[in-house]
Amino acid sequence: MKYEINVGQIFLTHPRDDNFTSVYEETILKQKEPAHLFAIIEIGDVGVIDAKARDEYQKLARIIVSTLKRAYLNAVEANEDTFERALGAINAALSRQASKDQVAALPRLGSVIGVVAGNTLNFSVTGNALVYLKRREDFTFLSEGLAAETLKPTKLFANYSSGRIAAWDRIMFSNRAPLNFLSLERLQEFLSAETLEDVCAEVIESLSDIKNSGFAAYIFEVASQDKSAPAQKSRILPSLLQLPKQPLARSDWQKYLAAAWDAIMIVGAHLWRGAVSLFTFALNLISGHALASHGRRARSKKLIISATAVLLVIFLGTLAFSSWRKNRAASEQTAQETTNNLEQRIAEAESALLYNNQNGALALVPEIETLIADLPENAEGRAGFIERLVDLKNQVNKELRVDNPTVLAAFESVPTTLIHSPNGFLAFNKNTGRLAFYDFRTAEARKIFQNQNTGNLAFGEYLGPAQGYVFLDKNGKWLRMNLESETLGEISATAAAAVPTPSDLGHSRAIALLGTDASARLYLLDQKNNQIWRLDVNEDSIVAPAAWLKTSANLAEAIGLGADSAIYTLFSDGLQKYTSGTRQNFSLPPIQPALQNLSGMFVSADTTYIYLLDPDNSRVVVLTKQGQLERQIISPKFRDLSDIYVDEAAGLMYAIAGSELLQINLK
Repeated sequence: MKYEINVGQIFLTHPRDDNFTSVYEETILKQKEPAHLFAIIEIGDVGVIDAKARDEYQKLARIIVSTLKRAYLNAVEANEDTFERALGAINAALSRQASKDQVAALPRLGSVIGVVAGNTLNFSVTGNALVYLKRREDFTFLSEGLAAETLKPTKLFANYSSGRIAAWDRIMFSNRAPLNFLSLERLQEFLSAETLEDVCAEVIESLSDIKNSGFAAYIFEVASQDKSAPAQKSRILPSLLQLPKQPLARSDWQKYLAAAWDAIMIVGAHLWRGAVSLFTFALNLISGHALASHGRRARSKKLIISATAVLLVIFLGTLAFSSWRKNRAASEQTAQETTNNLEQRIAEAESALLYNNQNGALALVPEIETLIADLPENAEGRAGFIERLVDLKNQVNKELRVDNPTVLAAFESVPTTLIHSPNGFLAFNKNTGRLAFYDFRTAEARKIFQNQNTGNLAFGEYLGPAQGYVFLDKNGKWLRMNLESETLGEISATAAAAVPTPSDLGHSRAIALLGTDASARLYLLDQKNNQIWRLDVNEDSIVAPAAWLKTSANLAEAIGLGADSAIYTLFSDGLQKYTSGTRQNFSLPPIQPALQNLSGMFVSADTTYIYLLDPDNSRVVVLTKQGQLERQIISPKFRDLSDIYVDEAAGLMYAIAGSELLQINLK
């Protein structure tokens, strides 16, 4: 009979828990049949957990979960042997981690690992974790006596059990914490509730007042696919478990193979010594015969010389063979160490992705690539590591390829800046001052200000429907642009202090806008004075600049500026974030290929993400405002990328690439 597994979860954590808890549950398909994977992980009696300790505990949890999942993903089918191999792999991974980092948390580990595949349940426990079964009216503590009394770093999951499940069984995987506050009778009462939802709700309610202990449990119910009612009560005690079994770790296999190889070499050495003895005996006979035959002394002498030469060759061959054996053993040891490191690093990266730690996975990719390069071409498993690396990079790179973006227009000049307004885009070349306008209403581009000298314009922004386009020229004057009449009129500005000078403003590196019309604020990046100047906009004037940065900064190499509730300064290989004039902790993720020659940025109060321009790699890198990689948009058209505008609400990105205005659909 086929069963369905209905799962309920209990996961209660608090800021001052004296234990660390983590839960994992996932269903994967093997040969079109589901395998339900569970893990409850606890590090007990650790007191209030600081950030460093939490990272260590989460790393252990990721290793357990990712190794379990990978074992089932790589298996042909899900059966008892698969579970045994998974435990061996988990033991090996934890052992390597312990030997590398000397993890102090392992002795406090309490964990349940369970898999339901077909009609079979396999599980293993460490520490005080528990597995409990309710079958009809009978209750059984399944994990009693299963955990090893003394935890060994090389075999934390020492035993496992396997048995059949039955319709309407309820099975609970849990850390020990619930039984510290609930009696066994109370827990049995809860497990007998009418529905699985009621079970979880009653347990959670009874534990909700406890604020210094983490509770982690899965309670799942086995339901037949015909949804029929449970069978009548039976007084026969359920016999779910077979005898505990010990998983065979990979290190044991390696020991057996090494012993077999040593035995072969010992036998070979004895055979070799026997052959040398026989050869020596034959040589003695020849020598004796030669001495007895006085008439053939010359021939005997030649035989002795020949025999000596043969022995010398054999001796040199023995030395060469011994040296080869040593080099081969050293090479095999190095390859095995590299393989172990690869397994660990890939497992860490895969588990980081399981826990949405994108930056952690990205940071491990270069190290994994180096380790694979160090592995011999003919090494066993190398192809599998390469395949897993490719899959890992596909996941972490988050690439969106746009081979043929829509070309909206081709300008006669090559713009460097795209300024958005409700009616269209103003395309501006800050080097030559040339201007063009793409009109949304007519879907056409036209040159503007052809007969005027606009070469002195430095920056422009669209402030809003009331203020329209404003420009700053290289002399530090503010101008309002009228597109209909193609005229530029000077805007009055409050007199500035000695610093910055009008020339300093006019030769600023970048400009950013926050707000609209009379509530707008303009920000200028001044490399010369290592300052960001804020200029408020009134209805008919622009206020004198005020220093916005409250701390010292080195902006000599800064190339761009963006504003939302924070201010971002862009460098060719990095990004700095400031709030209220003070720099914040912010770093770019370790993206592949590395961010080394960025040319621009787009961010605004209306966008969720930060967009970085990387023409060298024909891409736009999209980050969250917390610094995590969201997506990489790649197109051959982006080789000549100079500026972008993003309308996230519409799911559209507009880009200037060479002389073309492109439209890219992001949905």
